[in-house]
Amino acid sequence: MRQEQSRFERLPAIDSIQVGRPRLRLSNPVLAGGGEVLDWSLYDFFSVAVDTLFDVVQQLFTTPTGQFYTPVGGTAFSKTLLHTDIQGGGGQLPNGYKLDVQAIRLVVDSSIQHIDLQNLLYNTFGNFVIGQKSYWQGPLSEIPGGVGENLSFQVTGNGPANTNGPAGLRTVYSLSAGLEANITYGQNFAFYVNPTLGESGAWTTQADSTTPPGVGFRAWIHLDGVFTRPTQ
Repeated sequence: MRQEQSRFERLPAIDSIQVGRPRLRLSNPVLAGGGEVLDWSLYDFFSVAVDTLFDVVQQLFTTPTGQFYTPVGGTAFSKTLLHTDIQGGGGQLPNGYKLDVQAIRLVVDSSIQHIDLQNLLYNTFGNFVIGQKSYWQGPLSEIPGGVGENLSFQVTGNGPANTNGPAGLRTVYSLSAGLEANITYGQNFAFYVNPTLGESGAWTTQADSTTPPGVGFRAWIHLDGVFTRPTQ
């Protein structure tokens, strides 16, 4: 008599510890209710106008796209994806999202005048906070940009193209493996840029009458890492 084979006999055996584990999170699934994992960068923007006293602490990652941001000494504008990829209310990740921060970058517009860049790097303090705890703090000179122009002289003749460290994927501030800063849903997080802690306190960007002329500056903080989000 022929015996019918159970359709379950072809399934692989698993250990009891694996039962119920969210194994879909190890790849990019297409099943509803799972999660997808990808390399990602959360970024936000701050700016200071030319010939302006920089005396306002900047709290990044709290003003999302579509809301207004006022540069120090400048005019308010509505943020777009050029300025930040923070969505919704800001200051928290959406429900079901998580970012394991593996590196931090400070990207500066290379048109910045060199004295303003020196003040930004060596007279400005940064503090990366999740909840009530700091996960990085120090002078911004410790955070390279990893991107930017490599020009000996700008074609406009206004002086060198100033960047925060050489361009390269490895030129970033990396957190040690296994010691990533984890941002999960419901946690407040921010990066504070404080220009008031130098020996002379707050500093003023260069005027447009200097040589080379000051133009103010634009800058971005990037939090690079492994991003988990729900599938749609």
